[in-house]
Amino acid sequence: MGFLLEIITPKGIYLNEEVDSLTIKLGSGYRTFLKGHTPLIGSLAYAPMHLIKNGKMEEYAVHGGAINVTKEKISVVCNAIENKKDIDKNRAKAAKERAEKRLKDKNPNVDIKRAQLALQRALIRLELAGKD
Repeated sequence: MGFLLEIITPKGIYLNEEVDSLTIKLGSGYRTFLKGHTPLIGSLAYAPMHLIKNGKMEEYAVHGGAINVTKEKISVVCNAIENKKDIDKNRAKAAKERAEKRLKDKNPNVDIKRAQLALQRALIRLELAGKD
């Protein structure tokens, strides 16, 4: 028996299921959560996340957010989340190249922060997609 995991994005509830464990990167590093974990509130890094549900691992790319761990459930509120199986490796490569080009060109009209975040998202996608 595990714990209730709720994942919320700006589009609504992404997941609301019982899982056995959750491993996710907080600002301080990776943490694994099991049933009965000490309550905690933290910020999430842009990083891969995995959960184990019914003995099977599922992998995701999480794009920032926050986590709230209570006795009843774990809530992950994130800007965006993608299941590994939905990641297109070629599209992620192209996004990485575009972001790198924007950062390298030093064009004053380029939103540097936005380009850096695009690069981070692409790198996470490639990291997950490359695990096959």
